[in-house]
Amino acid sequence: MNAQILQASPSALLQQSEFVLVGCRHGSESALEHRQKRAFPSFQKSYWRKGLVTFRIPAHIVSKSEWCHSGFPDDILEQLVFARIGIRSLGQITGQTEDERIAATHQLLGSVKVDAVHVWKRDPRLQIDTDSIQRKLASLHTLHEELVTSGRNLILNCVVDSVDRWWIGWHVGNAQTDQWPGGYYPGQIPPHGISRAWLKLDEAIARFGIQFQAGERVCELGAAPGGACQRLLEAHLKVVGVDPAIMHPQIAGHEQFTHWKKRARDVRIRDFSGFDWILTDMNIDPASTMASLERIL
Repeated sequence: MNAQILQASPSALLQQSEFVLVGCRHGSESALEHRQKRAFPSFQKSYWRKGLVTFRIPAHIVSKSEWCHSGFPDDILEQLVFARIGIRSLGQITGQTEDERIAATHQLLGSVKVDAVHVWKRDPRLQIDTDSIQRKLASLHTLHEELVTSGRNLILNCVVDSVDRWWIGWHVGNAQTDQWPGGYYPGQIPPHGISRAWLKLDEAIARFGIQFQAGERVCELGAAPGGACQRLLEAHLKVVGVDPAIMHPQIAGHEQFTHWKKRARDVRIRDFSGFDWILTDMNIDPASTMASLERIL
């Protein structure tokens, strides 16, 4: 069993770490680092694995009040763009058994009081029971197993890196997305969902707090087969789908749906007037997507 034990008061224990763990989608690590170099060149990259990048923050920055109060300021996380979550690292935990790692985590934290425990996997493909870890860690702090969903909450993070190694850290939960372990959206595509586009849009609505009003007009570019259109129609919107491909019959036959069976570039500019929202999920490269939007907007 190996753990970095920090002998300090609870507040000092949380605030003294100069390392942050940034969770991201697999494959976006290089893009995240590129963004970090442009926005925060003083951050030093440290540990790097798929789905998890660690940076060392200069002491004169990490000692500022916004870092002390939040662990990882929201505005910095937003500027990293590709980051799902940012947490302050308290150290690495290793051990041959789960109970050894639980005991080491308890020793590391000492008398620190937390409001919730998040356990998440660096690699979602890892065959590890995170529910068991969450229950055991929560019991150490007399927590309910349900996540705290409101207010300013101190959240303990256990990042399962491999079968015998965890990273322990913390962040302060203010927004709804702070309550998602690892920054992963907890929603699921419903049985009636036509495609994954339904879930992608559902997450965007939750993550960015989008508030549609019934009866608003929305145009989706790259609409087929209709998963996102389905989610929009469920929000009682009037939907126009632009795509040369065939739409799912359930969408094509909906009374509030209109299909423009053509490419976005073939739609006249004036035909886009009067829409409240423009949505795009076209299967083309990002530069071409932005060019299509710039033409419209």
